[in-house]
Amino acid sequence: MTVPDRGRQRGMTLVELLVAMAVGLLVVLAATATFVGSRQLFAANAEAQGVEDSLRFAAFVVRGVVRQAGYSDYAPDHAEADGSVVIASSANLSAPADDPSGLDIVGASNARVAATGESHGTHNSKGVNGSDSLRVRFFGRSRAGGDGTAPDGTMVDCMGIAQPGPSAARPALADRAWSFFHVAEAADKEPELYCKYHSETQDTFRSEALARGIEVFKVVYAYDGNGDGVPERWLDAAQLEAQAGSAAAIGSEWRKVVGLRIGMVARSARNNSWPRLQRETLYPLGTDFSGASFKPPADGRLRRTSTFTVMLRNAMKEPAR
Repeated sequence: MTVPDRGRQRGMTLVELLVAMAVGLLVVLAATATFVGSRQLFAANAEAQGVEDSLRFAAFVVRGVVRQAGYSDYAPDHAEADGSVVIASSANLSAPADDPSGLDIVGASNARVAATGESHGTHNSKGVNGSDSLRVRFFGRSRAGGDGTAPDGTMVDCMGIAQPGPSAARPALADRAWSFFHVAEAADKEPELYCKYHSETQDTFRSEALARGIEVFKVVYAYDGNGDGVPERWLDAAQLEAQAGSAAAIGSEWRKVVGLRIGMVARSARNNSWPRLQRETLYPLGTDFSGASFKPPADGRLRRTSTFTVMLRNAMKEPAR
């Protein structure tokens, strides 16, 4: 029987063991760092996607509602007792010039808006981060046939609720839909873009959050002073109303609006996720509107801006007498 050569069998030395442990530890640390980095990258990407989604959705809703401003459904005309005829398709144009509720487009600069009631706020009432308010009104549209109370789904308010057309018997301004846009803080102090609308079932105004993280909402208006259909300048709501010589003439100035430029700033949900930069200056309406700049705090949140222009499809001006 052959006896094994025990002189050639040996274990690891202490130095070799320490080296192996050190190498193994480095591998574990590298894998851990990669895993943590991947999680941080995934979270950052999810936050960035959330910001972009909020901006896209908010812009989609606002743009769609603004395009409907002043729309008139062609309901049957009707005759008054004195023999005069009300043209249903122009019912939204026959409001008194000094009646703000008769306007299809109206807003307020740097305004806070109550969650209930039909007010769109007042100028310089300390809107969230100087945000503006915007109110849009338009007639809905009903299905052909029936009693005229069932909407056909083509005209919706800011909550996506389909709006029926005006009363076939006697169309009136009160038949128009309401859509308000404004920024307010949720219970956790996170800013959100809100939609205020009129609930037909409860016969009251309600506000619902549309897009989370929208901390700035700014609006300027394309002002056509000479009525040729081409705007001469852009004005915010306060500047536009300042064009009126009296309170009674404010409505006439609003009817000279032919387009809107809307800007928003959205932020990520968490702070400390992004490098803390020096306080940067953002321009929700673009650098051409430097007066509407916004300087957010250096809180480590990702921020993005969105700017778009909507030209009004329907006439806002008063009818010829």
